[in-house]
Amino acid sequence: MTLADPANLFRLMHYFDVLAAVVFASWAGGDRSTPRSTLSLAAMVAVTVVPIAPGEEGPLANLLQLYQYDFSQIEPSDVASDGRFHQLDDVAFEYAYLVYASGQLAGFALVGRDASHAIEGDMIWSMEEFFIMRKYRRASIGTRAAQLVIERHPGTWEITQTPHNTGALAFWRQALAPYAFEEGSFDHPGGGQRSLQRFVR
Repeated sequence: MTLADPANLFRLMHYFDVLAAVVFASWAGGDRSTPRSTLSLAAMVAVTVVPIAPGEEGPLANLLQLYQYDFSQIEPSDVASDGRFHQLDDVAFEYAYLVYASGQLAGFALVGRDASHAIEGDMIWSMEEFFIMRKYRRASIGTRAAQLVIERHPGTWEITQTPHNTGALAFWRQALAPYAFEEGSFDHPGGGQRSLQRFVR
């Protein structure tokens, strides 16, 4: 076969057209806005959540620094003179979990038992803080981790988002889709309206 022959050149061009179509079709069922490497990561990663035992909060303290750094882009805050964030030094929670992606530390979840923002006198489970490191985002790891934590605490849940945190709102709407949640808003004592998803596990 020689490329000088027009017929052979046509056959070669047709071959590459077919090959390109096959490659595209092999991943067209996924979200084409998501890089293929991310789609592969989602399929391969095993997500686990591990309770943090008393006295073993060191990894959580370190991850809280990364969390507060990310959050400072949404609600501006500064580090102290020691170069650390201290806004969550006294964060309140009932249960704490570390999130692992195929054995690698990927984030954390803090769960509390609080008064409802929607129904006076009702007590609910609340996701006090939730964090997945950037490397592991957009690969369904956060969604799976959130659901694994929720499954550990049957009952009524309320999950809230701070104003302007549109990314968190979109994430929780997706993660909570299996729970047929009701969405509303409430006036937060700290100021401003916050979005709220309420559901029963």
